[in-house]
Amino acid sequence: MSLTPKIAISDDFLKSFAAVPRSHQQAVLNFVAKFRQNPLATGINYERIHDAADPNMRSVRVNDNMRGIVLKPDVGNVYCLLWVDQHDNAYQWARRHKVVIHPDVGSIQIFAVEETTAANQVAVAVDQPTGLFASLKDREIRRLGVPDEMLPLVRAVASEAALDDLQSRLPDEAYEALFMYAAGYSLEQVLLEMAAQQEPIDPHDFSAALDRDASRRHFVVLTDDSDLEALLGAPLERWRIFLHPSQRKLVERDWNGPVKVTGGAGTGKTVVAMHRAARLAKQYADIPGRPVVFTTFTKTLAEDIRQHLALLCSPQELEKIQVVNLDQWATGLLRRFGYKSNLLYSESERRQYWKAAMSALPAGVDLSPSFLRAEFERVVLPQGCEAAEDYMRASRIGRGGQLSRQMRKAIWPVFAEYRAQLQSAHYKEPEEAFREAAQLLVGSTESLGIRAMVVDEAQDISSAAFELIRIAVPLAENDLFIVGDAHQRIYRHKVVLSRAGIEVRGRSKSLKVNYRTTDEIRRWACAQLEGCDIDDLDGNSDSLSGYKSLTHGEVPDILQSVSSQDDVTHVVNILRDLAVGGVEARQVCITARTNEDLDSITALLKQASVPFLRLDSTTTDDASTPGVRLSTMHRVKGLEFNVVIIAAYKGADAYAASYSRDEDAGVTEEAEIAERCLLHVAATRAKQHLFVLSRAL
Repeated sequence: MSLTPKIAISDDFLKSFAAVPRSHQQAVLNFVAKFRQNPLATGINYERIHDAADPNMRSVRVNDNMRGIVLKPDVGNVYCLLWVDQHDNAYQWARRHKVVIHPDVGSIQIFAVEETTAANQVAVAVDQPTGLFASLKDREIRRLGVPDEMLPLVRAVASEAALDDLQSRLPDEAYEALFMYAAGYSLEQVLLEMAAQQEPIDPHDFSAALDRDASRRHFVVLTDDSDLEALLGAPLERWRIFLHPSQRKLVERDWNGPVKVTGGAGTGKTVVAMHRAARLAKQYADIPGRPVVFTTFTKTLAEDIRQHLALLCSPQELEKIQVVNLDQWATGLLRRFGYKSNLLYSESERRQYWKAAMSALPAGVDLSPSFLRAEFERVVLPQGCEAAEDYMRASRIGRGGQLSRQMRKAIWPVFAEYRAQLQSAHYKEPEEAFREAAQLLVGSTESLGIRAMVVDEAQDISSAAFELIRIAVPLAENDLFIVGDAHQRIYRHKVVLSRAGIEVRGRSKSLKVNYRTTDEIRRWACAQLEGCDIDDLDGNSDSLSGYKSLTHGEVPDILQSVSSQDDVTHVVNILRDLAVGGVEARQVCITARTNEDLDSITALLKQASVPFLRLDSTTTDDASTPGVRLSTMHRVKGLEFNVVIIAAYKGADAYAASYSRDEDAGVTEEAEIAERCLLHVAATRAKQHLFVLSRAL
């Protein structure tokens, strides 16, 4: 055993530090700095807590009022900061909690031990196992991470609701494993998901336990390089330090090809992607330039990620990562080849070019402009049809209705004229520009200097873009790391990665645990997608089976509203009630489906003298700016708030009917699924409370 002390901080310590009065926080900071330097320094007096639940716990003096609780096992040279609080409260915490190394999982577990005796007595009286886990033997329940002290409580669980009630007392890994088993996973599948330990576990070796992924989910070992100020400066930003073992496995492994990571909203996909980028930046630090590219769908998401990576990475690591939204990256690549056209994004300009293109429609052809535009965007563009002959062979699956070869030939001049209109204005549709960029790369011997690419929000990225990505990043170990969730697809693109040349078979992983929203909000949001056929980004069906939140709260409030004035009246009442509960206005976001609805609400909030910050494509969420946040449902993607108010909402079917008017059945169905996904996305931005101001009839 090494004589060098191993010093760690638990996430419980960080949470308790966040609640310490500001007048005492500096004393805690000074103590932790001294403790990190030398846990045996003069002035750090360890006192045994005679009635503590765990004999390895010690009390340490922070100042006259505050006490820290430290794990100091008799064996080894390990010191773990577990809790900090006012004197009496700290001792009370120590009396109620126990710290053990689980003999099967190998993790360090902290759990409450009160009231287990009565549960033991109840369980002993039962001759045969009953309840939700009756088919499991005690040793099998232990393998799921349940401490021996908790076995009677688990045996008494008769329903998923009872399991949820027990959640706060169980170690996280035990609750998650039990939930997965109750949701229908086999014992073997659950153990595989847990990445169960294979080697023998020494229940007294806390030093070895701290090195296991299951412990690193809740403990960080302090080293000379640890940024203690940053760690304690933002103790609630747990994503920067603590990863679930399933997340850490994805981040730290060397993969022999592209990786696809899916999972429901709030499961930490973007967090995993950022940690992966940081890990790759460190791994490829000796490669000149910026060998790691992190790309996502929109500029605002890219800016958010850039700010978060600055918290996660050292300045040297950050220099190795190019954070850029997909279109900016592709445009920059095209400019390297002297490409003159600009990518077309303006919807108003696009409508003008389509109006001009309709002059090429032959007389007697009774097809609407909206139908022809949809045909171009859903058939011609995705399949790269360059000539009428290509269009003749193109698949129209999902479009609804048949078009004869004669009709296809008749309408092709409209598509050709639209392209001619764009060319004369030096524009290209992004998908066509991506394909041209791919062709330029294939014919070039120039290296882009990209060693690896991390792709976020993959569900909104087109096939043409992924074909470009595949060509831009050479085939190699750790080349592509792709994260997304088709349940959150809010734009029309639908990709099958294998058809874009990206093979992820055997390297597809799914995250199941939602760390953002309460389970009540998660259930409501998932119910909005009931009956929708959702893909897995590679041509197969996906589901949210086993997707679960670890926190609970109130069910969403659905309030009837008939006007923007009604909406603002509701908002003012909600903000008043939240303020009584200590929720600041900047932790609240009002989101609406359209800019027009948001404009109306904005004007009325001004009249009501309610401070606000409107988030748009050029405005990010500045925490120093007071007031409620305003955002469209598209802009709110990637953000999270304690409270979300979905205002002026008319219903997914109403929006789908409006936006797909004069279209065929295939487009209408696709539009409704997209609207449901958009509602799902907006709802899952809420961490604690969700309000829906409904105008649906």
